[in-house]
Amino acid sequence: MSDKNPYVEHISVGIIQTTVDPDVAWQKNASGPQMSESEDNHVWAEVCNALRAFQDDRENPRLILLPELSLPRTRLDDFERILGSLNAVAVVGVDYLLNHDNRIVRNEGIVFVPRNFFEDHPSRRCTRIRFGKTYPAPKENKKLQEMNPQWSFEGDSNVYVFDAQEFGRFGVAICWDIMDVERSLMYRGQVQHLFVLAYNRDLETFRSLANSLSRTVFCNLVICNTGFYGGSLVVSPYYMPHQRTLYGHNGSRLFTTQVVKLPVRDLITAQCRSENIDQSGGDSGLFKNPPPGFFERAQLLRQRVDLTRERG
Repeated sequence: MSDKNPYVEHISVGIIQTTVDPDVAWQKNASGPQMSESEDNHVWAEVCNALRAFQDDRENPRLILLPELSLPRTRLDDFERILGSLNAVAVVGVDYLLNHDNRIVRNEGIVFVPRNFFEDHPSRRCTRIRFGKTYPAPKENKKLQEMNPQWSFEGDSNVYVFDAQEFGRFGVAICWDIMDVERSLMYRGQVQHLFVLAYNRDLETFRSLANSLSRTVFCNLVICNTGFYGGSLVVSPYYMPHQRTLYGHNGSRLFTTQVVKLPVRDLITAQCRSENIDQSGGDSGLFKNPPPGFFERAQLLRQRVDLTRERG
């Protein structure tokens, strides 16, 4: 990497499709929508197998994804310990967070960042950043209301952007939230990668949405869906049609792992090329043209961020 273009060419992302069975994991008559012990053991065995596969791979992923509601809260410390040995960032969907006093649930994800991530040796500990789902899916909300006693959903109204320095910036969303048009506009011009953690059976809608958002937000878009329904997908706004789908997986009740390389340096060059920023990183014709107003919006938002920092 040169000083003029400090970004890596690609970032390797490990996708894990676990196969949590919703009819077994969350029972209506339970004391709350918490993952059953049997599914806890089942999904943890899958996660361990996937992480071992990544360790044995010649090129370990620098970032790992797990689907919505896939990591039991009983396994967070164990997951952090294994992840530290891999020295990879992880964006994972975790089981419901329950407030028994008010019978309120939160659907959350956690970004695990190893303390030595930018150094070339394993980490003992990780920093954890929690983010929540804003809107419950209609069926998700219905199941919470059908429980005895009834539970209600508490959303997280924040939108999160993470700066991974030479690996680019990324946004996160949990399943149904990706249907929120305003959220997508907030990410436009701000990220190189958008990671969506899903537990979704409407695969065709999500595939169409992924291809559309990759163009309108102009970024790499990764949908990490549960293997119970299948349908994880990775798309990038390349100019040539055969290059745009970097990974796709079909078939229900299939546990699988895959490592995919997402473009970073060339994509950032394409995102900035109208602003007279150094273009030594890639071919300006490698990607589709950004959508109308992309550069103006990106520049305006960056100015607002800089102004906020100066005032702070």
